[in-house]
Amino acid sequence: MLSFLWCFGFAGSLGRFVIAFYQSEITTSLGVGRDFLGITWSTTMFISAICAPIGGFLVDRYGVKKVMLFVSLSNFLSILTVLILHNPLGYFIGNGLLGGLVGLGASTTYVLISDWFKHHRAKAMAINGSSASLGLAVLTPILVSLTWLNWIKVYVILLIINVLFIPLIAWFIRSNKVDDLSIITEEVFIDSRSMLSKWTDGLRFLSQIIRRPIFIVVIFAILTCGISMGTVEMNLVAIHQQAQVPGMMIASSLSILGLLEVFGGIIFSILLDHKSRTKALAVLYLLRTAAFTLLIFHFPVTPILFSLIFGATYVGAVPGAILVANEALGSGSGQKKLGMQTGMLLFVHHIGGVLASLSSGFIFDYTHHYQALIAVNLILCLMVTAGYAWISKSRPASTKVTHSDALTSNIE
Repeated sequence: MLSFLWCFGFAGSLGRFVIAFYQSEITTSLGVGRDFLGITWSTTMFISAICAPIGGFLVDRYGVKKVMLFVSLSNFLSILTVLILHNPLGYFIGNGLLGGLVGLGASTTYVLISDWFKHHRAKAMAINGSSASLGLAVLTPILVSLTWLNWIKVYVILLIINVLFIPLIAWFIRSNKVDDLSIITEEVFIDSRSMLSKWTDGLRFLSQIIRRPIFIVVIFAILTCGISMGTVEMNLVAIHQQAQVPGMMIASSLSILGLLEVFGGIIFSILLDHKSRTKALAVLYLLRTAAFTLLIFHFPVTPILFSLIFGATYVGAVPGAILVANEALGSGSGQKKLGMQTGMLLFVHHIGGVLASLSSGFIFDYTHHYQALIAVNLILCLMVTAGYAWISKSRPASTKVTHSDALTSNIE
């Protein structure tokens, strides 16, 4: 199952490649500015953010398979709309509106891995997270070398892949919970009052956790991560192009970025499983601070060095934050809402992506550079570094170990 999820993510990296590499071609083809792409991408991220906790609730209720099937069908309709309506409206509806429904499945892989892996969860998440990164590393030089290829043809390839994976999801995906293996559910229709009660419980649970310092740091960190990843995924190529970096060096830097995401993810997963998780995350964001420092000054070697440094931190930030947050809750009622918890954190992460993508297009169109956006990323990463370092050192030593302390000792 993990191998299947990995292949699914590897193939899905084509979507990331389109956004990163064909941004200029898309704007020319559709006759729009980059602010339009920023609005479309931010709409996708905003809808995904809203869908993340909803998807987490649906996963808790119906299981991962049904949610993943629905998400795959939505993705199919999204790509098909872009291809059929080859105009700005079709691009916005397909990528902006329908594409946002993919957020319903944001928590599925985290829940699956939490179900199946009682130990080495960070490593399993890193392996799964490496799929898109390795896909970017392997596919970028191949696709760049194919001069006949354009963004429309890449979307056609994505459509075919999506059609092939839908029946495979039905075949391979299953949870490690006995209830999810039953074909017949006890309730076909959900009582509206029951749903309202569950949502109220979720909001109450969220209000409880944000009052604890560790969760404030985690939420701020995952918001910062969303901003950083949104900035890099959507604008890194454009930033290099503005600095007059040759096309082959840009392609090479993307490949290095993907490769380092794999190796860096593995290294940080080992640290997250065996060392202090908050200290490991503090180091991760310190490296991101260094990477954005290089990017804002943009030396001749910046494309390679940025890919090396930022790529090493790419995969570990989100799984690390989710592990810290979920395990800090203990094994009580909070763990029974694992999908909802993960969905709430991913909601915050997507909001960060919305802020980055929405602001980047306007920043470029009105200032003709990305320096302000890079500077914001640098400052936020530095603040998160300080936050995780503070959490690591702030817990007083105690000779009395409670159940909560025993759980948190692995985190801190």
